[in-house]
Amino acid sequence: MIVIICDGSSRGNPGPASIGIVIWERFGTKQRISKPTKTISKSIGKATNMVAEFTAINEAIYYVYKKKYKDKVYIYSDSQVIINIISGRWNAKHKDTKTLYNQYCLLMSDCKADITISWVPRQLLYLADKAANEGR
Repeated sequence: MIVIICDGSSRGNPGPASIGIVIWERFGTKQRISKPTKTISKSIGKATNMVAEFTAINEAIYYVYKKKYKDKVYIYSDSQVIINIISGRWNAKHKDTKTLYNQYCLLMSDCKADITISWVPRQLLYLADKAANEGR
């Protein structure tokens, strides 16, 4: 099982934006892993907070795809808007959001892992938030 937390950050809306992704591989095995296996901090240029949040989720899925995982993967985000869009409860209305949603659909269709994406309160993503702020 793989656990990933991700966050997007924008200073201004739009403004300089970045993403943070924290990954625990082999989570839940007999070998206890307390430290993350990998942390990704990356600037994404000028963007809105919503674009940064969606980009972080897509980057997390791309990481899973690139690694050719076939395990169960849990991805957590604090963006209720993005979670509602990818779950089909809401429609992507803005051009940038539609583009990122289409990218999300392609990534999910190409990925062999069993991915579950869920919302969690912001307080649980402090490591991803820290990584996103370091990405600038």
